[in-house]
Amino acid sequence: MNYTIKTIAILALVATVLTSCKKENTTSTPAPTPTGNFTFKVDGTAVTVDSARAVLYTLGVSPFNREIDVYGFKAGQQVIEMHFHPTAGTYPAGKNFDGVWMTYDEGLDFYDSESGSLVLTTCDTVSNKIEGTFHFTGKNFSGTATRNITEGGLIVTKISRQ
Repeated sequence: MNYTIKTIAILALVATVLTSCKKENTTSTPAPTPTGNFTFKVDGTAVTVDSARAVLYTLGVSPFNREIDVYGFKAGQQVIEMHFHPTAGTYPAGKNFDGVWMTYDEGLDFYDSESGSLVLTTCDTVSNKIEGTFHFTGKNFSGTATRNITEGGLIVTKISRQ
C-alpha cells in the first residue's frame, strides 16, 4: 500500500509539471526593439521614440499585396503607426493603402493622416533597414480636432515577417 501512495504522488507531481509547461506561441507579435533614430514634432513639441517595430506582410493576390507596418513606442505606449508599400519613394498621406496611412496615437484619441507625405530614402527588406522623413496633418475620429506632425525622421533596423 505504501508503494501505491508513492506512485500516485509521483504521477501527480509529473502531471503537474507537464501541464504547467506551455509551448511558446511562435506567431506572437514581435517585441519592439530599440531604434537608431525615430523622431517627430506634435504641434511643435518634440517626441523621440524609445523603440519601434516593423512588420512586413502579404495580403491577397493583387499587385499591391505587400505592405509594411511601422510602429513607434514612447514609454511603452504606441505613439505612431504607419502603413505603406515596402519600396523607396515618396508616398502621399491619406486614409488608404495607395500611399501611406499614418496615425498619431495620443492615448485616448487617434489622429489619422489627412494630408502630408512619407519620403522613404531606404526601404531594404533584405538588410532590414527603413529610413526616411515624414510629416502629416492628422484628424481625430470625430473630426473636431487636428494634430500637425512635422519634422519626422525614422530609421528602423529590424523587420519581422508574417
